[in-house]
Amino acid sequence: MRIYLEAIEKRENIEEEGEELDFIRLDATDKDEQEVLDDLKSLLDPEKHYIIRKHYCKHEEGLPCEVEILET
Repeated sequence: MRIYLEAIEKRENIEEEGEELDFIRLDATDKDEQEVLDDLKSLLDPEKHYIIRKHYCKHEEGLPCEVEILET
């Protein structure tokens, strides 16, 4: 199983068609989770709002992924 920490931009509505939300994923497998979280937060735009989540990727095991919301 792989573990990722992800940040997904949170917006009420998207102004223009085709406009994408910010998405950042860092691999946290076998790493200090707090350090990875700090690295992730350092990459975020301070003018935007994000959902921070922990992604348990189980594709290698043939199972569905699970996601845990850490911050909204």
